[in-house]
Amino acid sequence: MRKIAVLLAATAGLGAPASLAAQDAPPPMTVGEGLPDDEGDAPSDDASEMAALAGMMGGMFKAEPLTAEQQARLPQAEALIAQLIPEGAMAEMSQAMFGNILGPLESLMPTGAKPVVAERLGPVVAESLSEEQAVEVASLLDPDWKERESRVKSLVPEMLTEVMGLMEPTMRKAMSELYAIRFTSGELTDISGFFATDTGAKYARESFSMTSDPRLIAASMEMMPALFGMMGDMEQRMKERMADLGEPRSFAALSNKERGRVAELTGLSVEEIESNLEAQTIMVPPAPPAE
Repeated sequence: MRKIAVLLAATAGLGAPASLAAQDAPPPMTVGEGLPDDEGDAPSDDASEMAALAGMMGGMFKAEPLTAEQQARLPQAEALIAQLIPEGAMAEMSQAMFGNILGPLESLMPTGAKPVVAERLGPVVAESLSEEQAVEVASLLDPDWKERESRVKSLVPEMLTEVMGLMEPTMRKAMSELYAIRFTSGELTDISGFFATDTGAKYARESFSMTSDPRLIAASMEMMPALFGMMGDMEQRMKERMADLGEPRSFAALSNKERGRVAELTGLSVEEIESNLEAQTIMVPPAPPAE
């Protein structure tokens, strides 16, 4: 689950809309989920830690208040930003971002039967199996493993759309302030002509520095606590999404016949598999109790 949250955060960070207004279409993004295999994750603790980190980083990027002259230009800048980033635009953009960014990244994440076997019997056992054997073992341990994987994948774009929608008001506010700071009233009017005018050329230059402006970075940091606050909600929604699926089975829960078949497929005895599982438990100590 932590993998999914980090991926969402990284992808959302790439969605800062400063460059959206610099071109007729959003620029291509070529940078590249993982199954909820981090059973030791503590979403609420992670959310608290990330909220504290985001607050600390946000404090590093303090923006100066607008001057009276800039404040007077703010309504004009807000009207322009409403045209450049209409309501719902970032959520809509997330669909393209999913294909351009998460799609390639998704191919790097472990999927298929072997990760299921590795989680239940250990990575050594999983790597010793052919794909066909891994599918049979995975199906014995978790008959719903394919559907479970599919449902996790379908949840990610849904969550990304929500994250981008969450970012939109904060980003629109920050961009409005930046335009009011960096452009005069006349220039704000001329921007509609864009690259065909001197003002458009200036905007093209300024747009690159605007993406790293402390005000915009601070706005990104402001949404991070809310993003990681969704992790607890993600856990609950994951449970609801899987509610009608059977519980994955441990090796000990299999019948004697099923354990024998797993042993036959892996080339290990039942005792050897149980010994591997015991060793794996020793290598990964339990998480300390919550204070």
